[in-house]
Amino acid sequence: MTDFLRPEFASETLPTYQGYHLQIFAAGRAKISLQTESKRKIEFFATRPTRDRDGYDRQKKRSASALPRHFALVDQLLGSIKDARIYRLYKKGNTNETADNAHLLVSRNQSALWLLMSGITHRWEIAPFLIHALLEGKGPKSGQASLFNEYMPNYEHDWEDANFTADYYAVGDRSTLDTIVDIPSPSAPSVPPPAKPALTLSSLPETEALDYDEREAPIEDPIFLSDPSEAEIAEPFDILDAPAPSATKRLGRSILYSTSDLRDLVLNHARQ
Repeated sequence: MTDFLRPEFASETLPTYQGYHLQIFAAGRAKISLQTESKRKIEFFATRPTRDRDGYDRQKKRSASALPRHFALVDQLLGSIKDARIYRLYKKGNTNETADNAHLLVSRNQSALWLLMSGITHRWEIAPFLIHALLEGKGPKSGQASLFNEYMPNYEHDWEDANFTADYYAVGDRSTLDTIVDIPSPSAPSVPPPAKPALTLSSLPETEALDYDEREAPIEDPIFLSDPSEAEIAEPFDILDAPAPSATKRLGRSILYSTSDLRDLVLNHARQ
């Protein structure tokens, strides 16, 4: 069956391209953009199915007879790299246009990925955090720039097996670990501030203990601020002008001076 052997990755078609772009996104997918002579890009996305090995076995069952060399190379890599994950490629805009003659293998332990196209193997060395982002896929599905975007022209590989290292990359990593991977960065443990001692008069300087708190509103009641007027200054008290008190009272044998009796005594004493 050859329905899933995309002509874009056929061994006779690849040499007609000027090269290709490899992009990695935090959403957990990659993109292969084949560059034509007319500057047009033919784009394929690479995603990892939940059961990637089972999906690969189905591809192998239906297409291995038409492309034995390609699947033999994939099997060889899967045998030597035990933690390798398999990404299937499909044409942008249609997930049903799967390319059985192109696969992307990713290994966390190797810090590398392999792009296999109709028997051609290109190995890309990339930073571990990019591998982590690709395998975890916790980034947003849209609206975010690629974390890795490198163009490999055909004169660097002539569409034969090649190994690409950082020396080949124009930019390489386009982000940093703490901006793309959902891993909390280590931080210094929070230390609570020391408890403040209780504020008492004995613990403060004497002058400070008696200071006025400027944060309180000042007293504005006129009764505390204005000077007494002349009308408010009372005349000296004249005891002679005091009103007459009530009459005296007797209690048993004792005579208790009433206020009237005391007034008379005081007046008599004052006249002498």
